[in-house]
Amino acid sequence: MRAGLRVLKRHLRYAGGNPRKLLWVARRAVNLAREGALPGVLERHVVQDAQYADYAAWCARYEPPAGADHSARIAALGRRPLLSILIPVYDPPIAFLAEAIASVRAQCYADWELVIVDDASRNSSVRACLAQAAAGEPRIRLARRDDNGGIAQATNDALALARGEYCGFLDHDDTLAPDALLCIAEAIDRDPGIALLFSDEDKLDTAGARTRPHFKPAWDGEWIRTTNCVLHFMSVRTSLLRALGGVAAGIDGAQDWDLVLRVAEAAGRERIAHLPFVLYHWREIPGSTAAAAFEKPALVEAQRRVIEQTLVRRGEAGQAQATTQGWRIRYAVPAPPPLVSLVIPTRDRVELLRNCIASVIARSTYATREIVIVDNDSRDPAAVAYLDELARSGIARIVRYAQPFNYAAQCNLGVREARGALVALVNNDIEVTTPEWLDELVGLAVRPGIGLVGATLYYPDRTLQHAGVILGLNGVGDRPWIGTPRGYAGPYGRARAVREVSALITACAVVVRDRYLAVDGMNEALAVSCNDLDLCLRLSRAGYHHLVTPFAELVHHESASRGLADDPANARLAQDEEARFAAAWPRELADDPLYNSNLTLNGNAYALAWPPRASRGR
Repeated sequence: MRAGLRVLKRHLRYAGGNPRKLLWVARRAVNLAREGALPGVLERHVVQDAQYADYAAWCARYEPPAGADHSARIAALGRRPLLSILIPVYDPPIAFLAEAIASVRAQCYADWELVIVDDASRNSSVRACLAQAAAGEPRIRLARRDDNGGIAQATNDALALARGEYCGFLDHDDTLAPDALLCIAEAIDRDPGIALLFSDEDKLDTAGARTRPHFKPAWDGEWIRTTNCVLHFMSVRTSLLRALGGVAAGIDGAQDWDLVLRVAEAAGRERIAHLPFVLYHWREIPGSTAAAAFEKPALVEAQRRVIEQTLVRRGEAGQAQATTQGWRIRYAVPAPPPLVSLVIPTRDRVELLRNCIASVIARSTYATREIVIVDNDSRDPAAVAYLDELARSGIARIVRYAQPFNYAAQCNLGVREARGALVALVNNDIEVTTPEWLDELVGLAVRPGIGLVGATLYYPDRTLQHAGVILGLNGVGDRPWIGTPRGYAGPYGRARAVREVSALITACAVVVRDRYLAVDGMNEALAVSCNDLDLCLRLSRAGYHHLVTPFAELVHHESASRGLADDPANARLAQDEEARFAAAWPRELADDPLYNSNLTLNGNAYALAWPPRASRGR
């Protein structure tokens, strides 16, 4: 209840009595309640408030103190590229504009220029502030437009004047950390071919206090398609910016997202670097998208255009759809729809299998499918009779596996016997609840470069059970957000977006069959534990990226047919296999790129790490 009141107060504060904005707040609450997602949204705020309550203390302990001596870091640079900071200005609060400029002048890295374009501000105090800031500082260059051209045009005017090797983007009311440009220069020094760099960020509230940090994953090529998860502080090679024609006009509010997508497509993900440091402080004021989406009513249509144009450039068929918790792309299933083989390992427990098969048949809209059941020597008469019934009716093909339990071997056998171009690995304790679950998974999995695509799984009480795995969390890996209510969005909406993950469980996952076979399937030396994680990592090594989607939701009666936790022999085997898996993949478990080194590997996912696993200069 307290979380709900805090969220409501935050929205009402930014709405400021504006009827249009109040209507937006009411409509959103009603839609979330209708979808059954309201408890999850409120839970997100409870979790974030708790996890980052000590953020100020964390910053004081682990960030460079004010006035820190960075001379050793600067001296270690092999070269010192000129960095241009671009600021389009239009009637900001004078105090905030002065703070933004002061944060650039305070940079410990001296090889910068600040290019400011005043986009015909009406307030004469803006011109006075800019003139005063530039007085006696040759690194600040000013230009003024005679007419208001909008943020894209003003940014492009600044780009035309830039002399730096890279351009960084700073809004006229935000600020940079004192060593932000040094961190950029160090990254360029490590990799001179880098094209796009971005950092972590936080917010400045109305009192100027730092809050709500955004600790980002490394490049997530899927999440960026529906969410501008890069944001600030972003720096791009100047020559590439100019080759792309700069910032696109006509999509104000989404122009930075469009630019990131176009830069990434031109550069390739290998030339994109994430710096896991909070280098940018984004001010929350009325009129800023840091405050609320309803501040910019044209933003939704601008974002839709960005997504649609991206699909056209990539030659992909899909439809942009706005949801209550962000954007979704409905990717088209190829025509004709490819055959999908559902591979279901099973042994006895006929009630689980019967429920699974019945739900697949009754609730799945994707019709071009076959069911391949790998029977691990079932002995229960009812289970044997049901398997015979499935085979006689043609509902499923039964493949016999008369060996000791080995989940990896059973999946491999089923995939080899499958006739489909794609396989869906499905546990026998899965229950279909989303009719279009297979359409969603197939539409994502058939795209180039995609490995496994996993569904979002819930316990029978409809709390979250699986939405991907964070490698190295609480051992070899753990699932974030377990037990949260349906609709829980996670940090910055990540849990409710299609996104990349380093690993996932294969209780319900789809993959192109040839891609699975190309890496020899699952490692059969891992019979009980980590075989799915190991498969993910071997597919990643082959160049594939794994996805989890919240738009394919199913119930998972987790391990109901195995009872692993109740069997000491299985528990010992699982521990042994986890140890062997950890020894095989030490680097991957130490640093999951789709997590963040500022976040803990012990306890609840996305809580602060004390200390972080990366530090400035390293």
